[in-house]
Amino acid sequence: MTMFEHDNPAHTASWPQVLARYAPRIRPTDVESLGNRGGFSGAAIWRVKTEQGDFALRCWPVASLPRERILGLHRFLEHLHRDKLDFVAAPIGAGDGNTLITEGGYDWQLEPWKPGIADFRNDPSALRLTAAMQALARWHLSAERHVPAASAAPWFQRSTAETSPAVIERVAIIQQIQEPILQRMATAITNATPTTVRDQSLRILKLVRQGLTPIQGELLAERDIKVRLQPCLRDVWHDHLLFTGDVVTGLIDPSACRKENVACDLSRLIGSLVGDDRNRWSQALADYQRHRDLSVSELKLIEVLDHSGVLLSGWTWLQWIYVEQRSFPDLTAVGQRLSSILRRTECLIEGGHESSILIVP
Repeated sequence: MTMFEHDNPAHTASWPQVLARYAPRIRPTDVESLGNRGGFSGAAIWRVKTEQGDFALRCWPVASLPRERILGLHRFLEHLHRDKLDFVAAPIGAGDGNTLITEGGYDWQLEPWKPGIADFRNDPSALRLTAAMQALARWHLSAERHVPAASAAPWFQRSTAETSPAVIERVAIIQQIQEPILQRMATAITNATPTTVRDQSLRILKLVRQGLTPIQGELLAERDIKVRLQPCLRDVWHDHLLFTGDVVTGLIDPSACRKENVACDLSRLIGSLVGDDRNRWSQALADYQRHRDLSVSELKLIEVLDHSGVLLSGWTWLQWIYVEQRSFPDLTAVGQRLSSILRRTECLIEGGHESSILIVP
């Protein structure tokens, strides 16, 4: 099994035709392939340099999302852009006005390139954490005002009282992880070529086995709790938050966006930024609530989703590597991601609740 992925020939053959659809308004002076360095979503990214500025050309993975959902996302991002969220990139229309282009059997979009670097861990100052929480709160407040088209309502319609979809989905995932599946995963990892990633994977699997029952209990307790739903990012984490100095200049890769409770975004982003530091969790939530209030139910949900997210992120990576045998362009980045997951899972499972994030008094 290889974890390295080279440029897809179909991508390489098609992107010039895609960019031609934006002429003469946009004329590239240089195009740089970034592979899927935009994240682990599987999308291919190019940086397109023009006299008007830089753009990001994105090729959606095959069989990714329904076309109606992608177009609904585009309209939603345009709403955020009109609402003056300058750290959000909204896809632009080609010559015929379409924001989603089909070429070479793939769907494509072009959007302004957002400046900045995802370097919070290199400079995790209180000022930067405040900026991150303010940006997320502004995003949520604007998203709450969005009125989707009827075709996009299943994904982007807000509601006042529903169970968090993340809770329902995570209960279903845990119920599927039975002992035979755990045994098959152990065999697959053991039979893999010895690497640091394999050692990390075996440790993660052991912790997942220990944590399934208590985490399932936490999630089941949330199934009868009704919360507000609205468009949320659902996969906002450290590497999707771009800084220029202490200012957030990019909140990128909204491909997972759909209706959810804001607790999902808060648990994901704060956990990726500050890990298990209780004081910094408190600061982050206080910063966020200066702009948008959180209910007691939402505060509790943040904690439950953080716990289950930590446990299931490790399981997801094991599935990607040893079952789906996905390819990744950077094995070092995979190892770093697993190390981060392992640290948080050890704190959650072996530290017990006294080491968890105590969000609710």
